[in-house]
Amino acid sequence: MNRVVLFAALMLLATTMCLGQDTSAMQSSGMPAASTGSALHGTIPATLAKSIDSKKLKDGDEIDAKTVSMMRTADGVMIPVGSKIVGRVTESKARSKGDPESSLGISFDKIQLSGGKELPIKGMLQAVGPNPSESSGPDTGAAGAGTMAKGGAGDSATMASPVSSPGGPIGGQGGQGSGGKMLGPKSSGVVGIKNLTLDNSVLSSTGKEVKLDMGAQLMIKAE
Repeated sequence: MNRVVLFAALMLLATTMCLGQDTSAMQSSGMPAASTGSALHGTIPATLAKSIDSKKLKDGDEIDAKTVSMMRTADGVMIPVGSKIVGRVTESKARSKGDPESSLGISFDKIQLSGGKELPIKGMLQAVGPNPSESSGPDTGAAGAGTMAKGGAGDSATMASPVSSPGGPIGGQGGQGSGGKMLGPKSSGVVGIKNLTLDNSVLSSTGKEVKLDMGAQLMIKAE
């Protein structure tokens, strides 16, 4: 009788160990990596990963940007240059008859890190500027070459624990770019883009659409 009880106990122990190993394997191969709990606060200089147009977007659509400065969180998590910042459309409207303007609202939810990890953020648009390599665009809210943003020359990203970014916040010595000046961490609103305004992370234009070209400068405020 004792042998039967001992055998049953050993079988139960072996089964439990196998289940634990299988669960670990599933978590390492089939489950997404857990989000890091690191906090990130301050301004994040970025560029738009692809062009956006309020006529083609709807609420909930993904908006992607890329970091242009190496940063780290308060507890030391590194964020490399070129890290993907994932945002979403909060509202989108093209101007039609009876509407005074077109609009496009954007918020940012996370930054993708190496190893499949994600850094949650609560990011809002603080400032928008043109792609410095593009010429001035038409009066539809399209990004073109711009003028210098407030506090833009030579400033560095004001993160909780920033890593130095040579040549200014978004590249170019002293904030200079090809055909335009750069946004800085103190920049706010729309700089150097005609017929476009920014209020509470919502871009508005009296043109038919709100449109930004790929490479347009963004200053994202993470809270």
